[in-house]
Amino acid sequence: MNFIRYRATDEDGTFLDEFATNAPDFAKERIDRIRKYRPKLTVTETDDNH
Repeated sequence: MNFIRYRATDEDGTFLDEFATNAPDFAKERIDRIRKYRPKLTVTETDDNH
C-alpha cells in the first residue's frame, strides 16, 4: 500500500495535525475540518512508505 503523510500548519507555521493514510477522501475530509477554523492552512504531503 502507498501511504501519504499529511502535515498541516497554520499561516504562522504552528503545527496543527499530522497523519498518514492511503485514502485521499479521508485526508480531504480531515483537512477540510481543520481548514474550517484555520482558513490559511498549509498542508504538505510526503511519501510515507519505508
